[in-house]
Amino acid sequence: MKFKSRKDISFKLFTIISISALIALETYTFLTDKYSFGITDIVILLIIPILLWIYFGTYYKLTASNLEYTSGPMKGSIPVTKIKEIMVGKTMWSGLKPATAKKGLIIKYDIYNEIYITPKAKDSFIKRILEINPDIKITPYDF
Repeated sequence: MKFKSRKDISFKLFTIISISALIALETYTFLTDKYSFGITDIVILLIIPILLWIYFGTYYKLTASNLEYTSGPMKGSIPVTKIKEIMVGKTMWSGLKPATAKKGLIIKYDIYNEIYITPKAKDSFIKRILEINPDIKITPYDF
């Protein structure tokens, strides 16, 4: 089952402002008299598609045995049997974050590993993952 990532307003604004600023910078340098295509142009032309790829290509997939995550170029898989706990409604500020919003799910697996995700249908995601592994501890975070 595939779950799209929830996008909050701060992520949407970051993406729109970043892409707009890069396009404005590229347009300004193009319109100047001393324009020559260079490394800066290549970097700008690579950053815009990556931002769009992350914006439109962040999702999570639950299979019979794995939680698969994709966020633009970042991809991975975690065996559901290794998941120990899911913290609901908390934001993780560092670490592995294939996410596009705040107040998502922190998934703890193995001994010390964590991943932060933000499925749009959070309750449905939790229900489905508990069907696969009912031993997962669900911890609500109310702050």
